Amino acid sequence: MPPEDFQRVANAIERAGIPAMVRFAVDTQRSRRDRILYARFFVRGWSGLPPAANPAASTVGRSQLPHCGDPDCDPVSRTRETEDDRGIRSLIRCPDCHPDHKGRAA
Repeated sequence: MPPEDFQRVANAIERAGIPAMVRFAVDTQRSRRDRILYARFFVRGWSGLPPAANPAASTVGRSQLPHCGDPDCDPVSRTRETEDDRGIRSLIRCPDCHPDHKGRAA
């Protein structure tokens, strides 16, 4: 996905909340006969979701840590791409700003 789509997802999370986004995705998939193969389809739909009645309730349990600003850290997912000795790439939780990273002080 292009960076602007990540920003749209972050805006939808703040405005509508994750439960509304999941509900939209599940309902949309159930109502279609063909399988949705691209996340961009959902990004467009999430952009049109109405604001949540209580947006703070949709982010309960998420840390309000600011993004660490590291260029390798994705500001939406708070993950970093790493590469092992064999050249295999994987995503890890950012040790500085991911809300669920183990090892971060509570």
